[in-house]
Amino acid sequence: MSYLDGSRKLPKDTRSCVGGFRYEGHKKQLRPRYAQSEIGEPFIPKFSAIASEGQKIAPPNEDWADNTTVLTGMTTDSYTMEEKVLYAPPMSRVVGRKCSRFVWLLASTLLCIISVVSAPIMSSLPIIAPQFGFSMPAIQCDVDCEGLLFLMAIKTIFLVIAIGVLYWRKAMADMPRLYFVRAALTFLVMFILFAFWLFYIVRIMFERYDNYKYIVSYSTSLLDALLWTHYLSVVLLELRRLRSQFIVTIVRDPDGEMHTLNIGAGSIQEAATEILRFYTTRFSSFNIHLDNARQTAVAKQSGMQGGTAGFKMYNIEQFGGQETVSEVNTRALMEAAARRRIGGYNEVMQEELDFEKRVKKRKYRLMAATEDAFAHVQNSADGNGQKTGMNNQMDSLTAAQNVFTWIVRPLTKYLKTTRLQSRHPSAEVTRHIERCLTLKLSHRTFLQRFFSDRIPHRETITESKWSVICDESVSSGVQHGTYLVLKSHNSDVDYGVQLVCTITSIPFFNLTEQAKSGSEKFSLKISNESAV
Repeated sequence: MSYLDGSRKLPKDTRSCVGGFRYEGHKKQLRPRYAQSEIGEPFIPKFSAIASEGQKIAPPNEDWADNTTVLTGMTTDSYTMEEKVLYAPPMSRVVGRKCSRFVWLLASTLLCIISVVSAPIMSSLPIIAPQFGFSMPAIQCDVDCEGLLFLMAIKTIFLVIAIGVLYWRKAMADMPRLYFVRAALTFLVMFILFAFWLFYIVRIMFERYDNYKYIVSYSTSLLDALLWTHYLSVVLLELRRLRSQFIVTIVRDPDGEMHTLNIGAGSIQEAATEILRFYTTRFSSFNIHLDNARQTAVAKQSGMQGGTAGFKMYNIEQFGGQETVSEVNTRALMEAAARRRIGGYNEVMQEELDFEKRVKKRKYRLMAATEDAFAHVQNSADGNGQKTGMNNQMDSLTAAQNVFTWIVRPLTKYLKTTRLQSRHPSAEVTRHIERCLTLKLSHRTFLQRFFSDRIPHRETITESKWSVICDESVSSGVQHGTYLVLKSHNSDVDYGVQLVCTITSIPFFNLTEQAKSGSEKFSLKISNESAV
């Protein structure tokens, strides 16, 4: 039993919030203040700066016996922090967002079509208009006019190819806010089309302009403006990202794996898209089942299933009354939990070493069994049954099934230890063995699938759901010191993963040339104590 000296009772309406959790009253349940992942233990038992430094408990005063709060492990009504609260996943796409995306795709498609056909229509209207009762002067087109028509056709083809290469492709991400650069370019194209068509209708059609060569030249000018706008879009949407201006430090929350990425100028949502693409290709796969199993094993080994389990808090004088937990008592609870965790470091280290030893032992058993099985099948295939005097030829499927029968026991033990049995069904393993035998691949190539840090996916991932958390608007530009968190809301792949991203700017390098020293002669000094 331990006593907290110098503690004082707080009023009933006082609330103490520590570490993202809010305590209210004496017997009320713990209520989460912020969303928290399921992975790992709660925040307060795992991290405590009070154990090493910071504000300590106040020294005892003279009236400590008047108001004393007791911490004991022998009674009920405890404050525990074992509840693991999952952050609420985002709702699936609502109908309004689907409609807005569909409208945007339809509007952009129509705008591209209008941009391509505007110049040919302008050149064709003086010829087609008289057939609908609109009087126009006679058309005369000399050699220069025909050359302009040919040039307009070539530029139209170039514009179609440029639009198809840059815009006719699947979007990489659905951003939460307006993509300002893309929207600005869209309005610029709309303004160019509106201005050219307005001038064409007022000055050429209504005034019945009779110089057809000028009309073709005017249509070609519209194509030139659209081509230059497309070049501007390439600079703003593609080339601007290629010049590295910022360094992003990415830390995965459950296991602490860290990588760095260079990005260019852009908005926060654009940077988040680049970070997710980098994470998908460069980070190792996160196995939540293995992470949970290892944490459970460490907790059982060290006897620390709960960071604050077993600590009870009572107010001796106020029996039955609901009193708030003071800040001093909360800090004492955190410090006691931290001391208990720090004291069990030896058990944690031993459990980690035992796990690594167990994984290596089963890994090398699997390697030995697989090597023997592959060697036996390949030698039998090369001998064609002549050594044994019998026909032992098998097709690839039968051979793969035999190899799988020989290695199924060590493979099962290894997959159970690493919690990967759900990612490698027997049918997939058999097909992989058959492919390796058909292509005459070695057993190490076959085992690389199970030893790799990248877990193969059983099905095609069409959509990965993430959310971005940032103090600033995600449509604002990336700056030095920008801090954002990307949370995964996938049910299987990357379940419970959070990417903590810190953005720093690359400094300007002031490089100067320094001349080497003028003296290039050296002398050897030998003393009496020298070994030479």
